[in-house]
Order: sequence, then structure tokens, then C-alpha cells
Amino acid sequence: MIGWALGTGGAKNGTSGSRSWLAVGAVLIILMINAAINAVSVADQQPALAAWEPVVWEFTSAAFFAAILVPLWQLVRQMARWRWPTALAALLVLSGPVAALHLGWLWLTRGAVYAMLGSSYRFASPLNQLVFEWRKDALTLFLLAGLGWLLDRVFAAPARQPDQRPEAPPFRLAVKDGNRTLFLAPDEISHASSAGNYVELAAVHGAVLHRVTMAALADELAPHGFVRIHRAHLVRASAVTAVASEGSGDFAVTLSCGLQLPGSRRYRSALAAFGG
Repeated sequence: MIGWALGTGGAKNGTSGSRSWLAVGAVLIILMINAAINAVSVADQQPALAAWEPVVWEFTSAAFFAAILVPLWQLVRQMARWRWPTALAALLVLSGPVAALHLGWLWLTRGAVYAMLGSSYRFASPLNQLVFEWRKDALTLFLLAGLGWLLDRVFAAPARQPDQRPEAPPFRLAVKDGNRTLFLAPDEISHASSAGNYVELAAVHGAVLHRVTMAALADELAPHGFVRIHRAHLVRASAVTAVASEGSGDFAVTLSCGLQLPGSRRYRSALAAFGG
């Protein structure tokens, strides 16, 4: 509530802060309208009074609550962390000092206005006036505190979402080719075959030798849809168009490019996991 009541909380563009000040302004307007209605009621009930007196009484009282509105709401936000019976009891205790301050405020402000108008103001019985003000002030204090608690939830800044980590870049297989390095996407490679101390990759732009063991390459490419079908051959499962079984349990795969590669029964289950 401290943030929104002072216009510093909420979105970076200040929208929440603007709404916060609108809420404060709306409550102040309500206080002034209520003061005007009360002044008319007092004037009707006490026609012997000068026309300006009820206006001074009610608006000096409303000004007091306008002055303590934001500090009160700041306090209520701190009290919102307490258990509600404790918070209500604290507000009830606070109503006593608030009533005393209110009475002092009325004595000073009304006295000043009356003096400017060539008259004088005094309370007939300060003690009776304090009891009278306390009953009204306690109710007003609870109403304003409840309104502040409600607005705190309406204008509370949304919970911050945890920072989203940027998505990892798409996988590329780094292949050293002479004095350059190629970065091949998985779908740019149809298969790989052992070639001495190298593995020959069948890439979209031709055969490329990659200095790596077949086992290490199979482990690196397994998460990207590649499966080993033979100790000397690795294929991209999505490039396989046909699988032909042989009597010995071995098999042969046909790739989309038309090439056939032998498969060993030892690796048949791995290909089957991809639907082959």
C-alpha cells in the first residue's frame, strides 16, 4: 500500500501509480461530499446558526481525515501482516489518540476560521466533545482502514514471474573440415559410416569426414533422432523408408536417397524403438 498510495508502485509505465492516485482522489472527494451533506443536515437541525458555521464544522473535520488518509493506509498495510484480531484491536486502541488529535485539530482550525470571521469558537465541554468525537472517529477509522485494505489488493502489483531463461539454440553438429568448421543440423545428415579413424557423414552438400568414434557420434546424435543399425553405420530414423529382414536376423534399411545399408540383429531393437 505504501507503493500504490504514494504513486510509486505498479507497472513501469506508471499506470498502476496513476490509478492509485485516482483512488486517493476519489476517497477525498467522497469525504468532501459527505461533509457538504452533513453541513446541510446540521443547518436544517439548528436554524439559529450562521449559515457558514456548519460548513466550517464539517469541512474542518473532513480535512483532518483527508490529512491522515495516506499515512493511515500505509499503516494498514503493515498491519495486514498481523492476525486480523490483533489488527482490529490495534485499530481500536489507535482510535483514542486519533480522536484526541482530531479534537486538537478542530480547536485550532475552527478557532482560526472563526477568528478570521470576527467571532470566537470554543468547545462547551472538551471531555464530552472528546467522547462524542471518539465514537464517530472510531467508526470512520475502521471504514477508511477497511477501504485501504481493499484497495491494496485491487492495486497490488502482480507477482513477479521468474526470469525466463532464453531457449537453447538449435542443435548443430560441429565438424572440422580442413581449415573450416561446418555446423550441420540433424536433418542435414542422412547417415554416417565408419571410415578408418574417421566417420563419413552423408550430408546434404556431400560426404564429410568427421574425426570421431562411431560410439561417441551415436551418443551425441541419439537425442536428435539417430539410431545405430550396425557397428559401422548410423542412420537418421526419419530418413529410413524401408526395412527388409533377412533369415539370419540381420536386416537391410533403405534410405530416402535410395541407398541401402546393412543392419545387424544386435541393433534391431534400437531401430524398432523408432518404428523401424
